[in-house]
Amino acid sequence: MTIRCSACFEQYESEYFVCPSCGHYAGAPPAEPFYIGPGALLQGRYTVGAALGFGGFGVIYKAWDNKYQNLVAIKEYFPSGIVSRAQNSAEVAVYAKKREKEFEAGFARFIDEAGSMAAFGSHANIVNVYGCFEENRTAYIVMEYLDGVTLSEYIKANELTVEDALAITLNVCEALKAIHASGIVHRDVSPDNIFICADYRVKLIDFGTARFSQNEDTLLTVILKPGYSPPEQYETINAQGPWTDIYAVGATLYFMLTGVKPDESTNRKIDDTLLPPSELNPDAPEYISNTVMKALAIDRHMRFKTVEEFTKGLNQDIKVVPLSVEIKNRKTRRLLSVLSAAFLVVAAFAGLVCYFNMRMGEGALRAATISVWYGLSGDEAHDAAKRGAYGAVFNEFLAIYPNITITEEAFAGEDYMARLTEAVKTGAAPALFETTGIDKYTEGVKILAGAADLGPVAEGLSSLDEYYFMANYGAYFPSRNRLPLGFIAPAVYINNNLAAIPDGGAGVADILEDAIGGEATDYELFAAGGSGILVSDTARYFDVQAALAAQYTLLRAEGAENLCRFTDLWSVSALSGKDEIAAAERLLAFMLSENAQDLLYIRNRTGKLPLNKNALAEFVGVHDEFIGFFDNIGSYMFPQAD
Repeated sequence: MTIRCSACFEQYESEYFVCPSCGHYAGAPPAEPFYIGPGALLQGRYTVGAALGFGGFGVIYKAWDNKYQNLVAIKEYFPSGIVSRAQNSAEVAVYAKKREKEFEAGFARFIDEAGSMAAFGSHANIVNVYGCFEENRTAYIVMEYLDGVTLSEYIKANELTVEDALAITLNVCEALKAIHASGIVHRDVSPDNIFICADYRVKLIDFGTARFSQNEDTLLTVILKPGYSPPEQYETINAQGPWTDIYAVGATLYFMLTGVKPDESTNRKIDDTLLPPSELNPDAPEYISNTVMKALAIDRHMRFKTVEEFTKGLNQDIKVVPLSVEIKNRKTRRLLSVLSAAFLVVAAFAGLVCYFNMRMGEGALRAATISVWYGLSGDEAHDAAKRGAYGAVFNEFLAIYPNITITEEAFAGEDYMARLTEAVKTGAAPALFETTGIDKYTEGVKILAGAADLGPVAEGLSSLDEYYFMANYGAYFPSRNRLPLGFIAPAVYINNNLAAIPDGGAGVADILEDAIGGEATDYELFAAGGSGILVSDTARYFDVQAALAAQYTLLRAEGAENLCRFTDLWSVSALSGKDEIAAAERLLAFMLSENAQDLLYIRNRTGKLPLNKNALAEFVGVHDEFIGFFDNIGSYMFPQAD
């Protein structure tokens, strides 16, 4: 007698104990405890087979449609970290009541996915959806069964030619044309969501993150795939559209041509070193290389406006110049349009030279040599970045004040404080020296006793209204002998796979109250996936971004503003000569200028935040997750620093 395997659905003779095709036997448990066991029946019609894959939001099963006697694929809504399933049961249970709202929101998105996909069922390059139903306290999407592998898997087993990569991309573009024509953005085009069938058909799958691109006023969920997500996808505001998918398909083609995944777009906003495909693959024609780089433009306005334009570039129906040339041409046109105001350009450098001379109300500096000391942490990479940042700032200062000489020295940890103590005792203190953490040092009070009054410098900066917190300088620094360059704010990080995102201020405040001193303050535990919540500060931002790329949510720690702290504090020695003190104070003020703060806190990724208002706005522009983070920044509070 012939029977059908309940896992792979191949037929075999009943005399065999196991299926010759897949090795499954009657009563065998599923591959994972939370999978539905092979042989279970859904909606009285579909026999569930082996699981084909599992992602953060669901499980896909191979299944048999007993009505039409054919294979189908069934996707089950099963969000990781939110639900569980008892052994030998198909019913889904939410872990805790507080996760139900999160589960329901995802449930609604899952149903939307079914509707989005079903609308394109007749398209040759989009996976067909047959229906959607609710059962076992969750939902299921019934789709056509595709025999093949994802593009990610296909690339591992096959060497793609330029022609292969182009053909796959053009098929994906056909799917995107139809999707965009309906006002929908896929938002997750990548090698994981492109399917290569056994007969070489190309299908775009997984509409779980798709959203309408027009007339949508609500905030968009931040769902990312590093390397394939453009910078606007890191934002929650509605700045996403066809150009978002164009970036992703361009990144996918880049990967197929070069074998290299493009650097994360947020990194490219700071330092874009992405090489054109033709430089990595000599077989890639220049026109394809130019087209790909235009699709991958960080500025969405520089990308193709439609998929049709992108495909014309790939087919040589239009000429695409190198992106660098287009950017240069645009800059040239912009420059020509403002030539009538050329005197402003001439005045720009003069304004830079005179910035502190005129706006700080002081004259030109007299020739002087100033010594500058600062401490190092012992972390090689961090210290190298710090040296480089301060070196760049000092060089820019010297370009404005060529009659000033700076001698720079850096010392590690305790050695720095010991040397500073000795220098103060012998009357050889440096003109400008870092005092971060000096309050924890036994000789700190003695060192600061010989520091100059920086109140006039702070007041001069405050009068410009370009710096946060300077107006309250005297309250934070009663001794007036230290000046900060930056600050660190409290922050809460949520591992999206392990914890629910609180509803706002009150929810975050509750987390803080419960977590201080507990597991939620252990970064190593959080980074290793042992804790779903990290109560920390912005100094951990880049560490978390590296450890959990696209898997975390950043929240402002409402109700914890008093946990803010100033950082990178500096003092000027009152024992130095008059000219040296004037030069040291001017350098300290210069270190708070917009360009210097950019060098220190934006190009040097430490997680510290600039006090300069324009520089902080630029920081937020580069790191979109901070949009809204500094609302009502005037209410931030700091403990007294001395």
